[in-house]
Amino acid sequence: MRLQRHQIGIDDFKLLTLIGKGSFREVRFCRAKTSEVFAMKKLKKSSCIVKLFYSFQDADYLYLIMEYLPGGDIMTLLMREDILFEDVARFYMAESILVIHSIHQHSYIHRDIKPDNLILVRNGHLKL
Repeated sequence: MRLQRHQIGIDDFKLLTLIGKGSFREVRFCRAKTSEVFAMKKLKKSSCIVKLFYSFQDADYLYLIMEYLPGGDIMTLLMREDILFEDVARFYMAESILVIHSIHQHSYIHRDIKPDNLILVRNGHLKL
């Protein structure tokens, strides 16, 4: 059974035409060994983005296995603290601006920026 499972990788595709390119990503037209054609997006990972370790799917869901960040998220922090001191609020606003600026510099677009998606790492800094 283990031998029947195949880990999909870059070698399973023939890269054809470059469709688009940015400083940290590229999109290529590619062909699978099965002759199906796809668009393949390749992104460079950055320290401000939560790491993705595995992805898989079943008939109903797509599963993403990501880095665990024990600090929780900004929404939980806001609900727990109710009111933040001004210096703490300034710190997290500055961190939010920096992380959003960083992903934009990497040509990423995040379409759901909200306190729930601003994750605290162990040392108190943010990841998106």
